[in-house]
Amino acid sequence: MDIKKICAALCACVVCLCAAGCSKDSKDSSSATESKANVSTADSEKSEDSKGDESDADSKVVNEQGELITKTAAIFDGDYTLKTTCTEADGSKQEVVRAKKGGNIYLKVTSDIGTSGFISVDGAGYDYDNVTGVYHKSDVTELDGVIESIVKQNLPRTYGHINSDEADDFDIEEYTYTGDTYITVIDLYFDRSDGSLKKYTQTFTVEGSDDKVSEYTVDELSGDADDSLFDVSQATSLVDFDSMSEDQRLGYCQGIFNKAGVTTDDLSAGGYQTDDLKTISYDSFVSLVYTYGFKPAQQ
Repeated sequence: MDIKKICAALCACVVCLCAAGCSKDSKDSSSATESKANVSTADSEKSEDSKGDESDADSKVVNEQGELITKTAAIFDGDYTLKTTCTEADGSKQEVVRAKKGGNIYLKVTSDIGTSGFISVDGAGYDYDNVTGVYHKSDVTELDGVIESIVKQNLPRTYGHINSDEADDFDIEEYTYTGDTYITVIDLYFDRSDGSLKKYTQTFTVEGSDDKVSEYTVDELSGDADDSLFDVSQATSLVDFDSMSEDQRLGYCQGIFNKAGVTTDDLSAGGYQTDDLKTISYDSFVSLVYTYGFKPAQQ
């Protein structure tokens, strides 16, 4: 998933999501998305030399995390429901629902193509994708979103990217993930009256490319979850991808690729030949469909 996406490979690719974003054009690094932040903080630590004459007191102020993100992250320690709408610069949208109740976990992403998700009930977890019609077992036991990941990694607060035009309307906290070749800046917008999270943006910068910006509007964040979400049949009623024989998997993949408009040239571009489909993984199969399928009709 090109780091901006929470595609259908969700918990496989997504579960890397959630500094992940949400556009259909990049499926390889999904999801983010709203799942686990695919980030590194090592490069963001200041060396002793870079601190210059900065006093210990000043350093503490710069590196401490904000009160509002700490308060918000605490919600995820118990039962919760988080609903967001992700909007890309091109106007495309995805709705993301993430929930936990007791030890049960739920994640669902809805785009203009269809829905994908992850569900874990009583320790049994499944990735599923309604577009391709398949599911498989997953050993994922926890889904950390952007907020939790920032707090758990004790990521220092930064101040160089905040949109001053919105500073009058929101209390804004900024955090920055720095990798070897990319930077992701997270700007969190909190209600000035009650401190609730209203939205956040992710600006992904990679060397030699234009910035990619995703905006997540928080439609709901509450300390409870509906029992009806945790119904594993929404996954297991689909086809068990891992139980297929090699010939069955080949035929199934070819049928879905034909329906989605994925060509042999597309497969080649993705590093696959037809015979490889006999042993292709669930994650790779779903990623290929979202990456190369459902192209706009030629005018």
